[in-house]
Amino acid sequence: MLIDYSKAMVPVALALAILNTSAFAAAKTNQIQVAYEAPKERDLEIIYKDMKERRVLERLQEFLSPFKLPRPLKFTFQSCDGEDDAFYFDYDVTLCYELVDELQWAKPRKTTQDGLTPHDAVAGPFFSIALHEFAHAVFELYNVPIFGREEDAADQLAAYIILLLDKTVASRLIRGTAYAFLTESKEQKSESTIEYASEHGIAEQRYYNVLCLAFGADPKRFSSLKSKKILPEERADACQDEFEQIEDAYKALILPHVDQALAKKVWGKLEVRTN
Repeated sequence: MLIDYSKAMVPVALALAILNTSAFAAAKTNQIQVAYEAPKERDLEIIYKDMKERRVLERLQEFLSPFKLPRPLKFTFQSCDGEDDAFYFDYDVTLCYELVDELQWAKPRKTTQDGLTPHDAVAGPFFSIALHEFAHAVFELYNVPIFGREEDAADQLAAYIILLLDKTVASRLIRGTAYAFLTESKEQKSESTIEYASEHGIAEQRYYNVLCLAFGADPKRFSSLKSKKILPEERADACQDEFEQIEDAYKALILPHVDQALAKKVWGKLEVRTN
């Protein structure tokens, strides 16, 4: 029996229209809530106090304020029973103090030969991870259709948002993120092949993916990725197309839910300290 898809799609399209109308009628900016939970472990108290004093979540709250969400979304800093993790569930993004501890442990002790500072090696991946988990939330809140793995899409959206920022800030955050993936990839090589079964891509692949998006977004600023053969030439040549594909998806599916005037004001003043 042949299905007449032109007719079959009518009720589907109508249902989606009804859902979108009801879901986003009340959508508004400044829907991010934040909380710091005191850690159970004494050795995490320093990180807890440091994050709170630096107002890390409040700064993230301001950064994400331009997104018009149909309901509040909460970011919670807490201890996670020794797991250096971050995750999204039921309108709550959890960031673990252990994650910050791990990033601090893995950072270079001094600025590297290619100019990566210890601070950027922490700030870059932390910000990327927070945006990655936020991406999972907006996929659910905006009913975003996804081909492929959601974890890959979350990586792509996180990197794309970073690349919307001031070029110097974006470069530092992307390089810090790439450093973390490369460091993780070295650890994974000594582990079992069970990593291949993860819903996340392996760290080395995520490393090349984020560099490819950066190169695709700004081939001049990130020209060394190709000239120094950090990105294989055949991959580098396709990066602009990869970036444009993600940009098209962002403009169609995410941008309509962003207060662009507020985004320009808030994202334009983002700074990454130098020490």
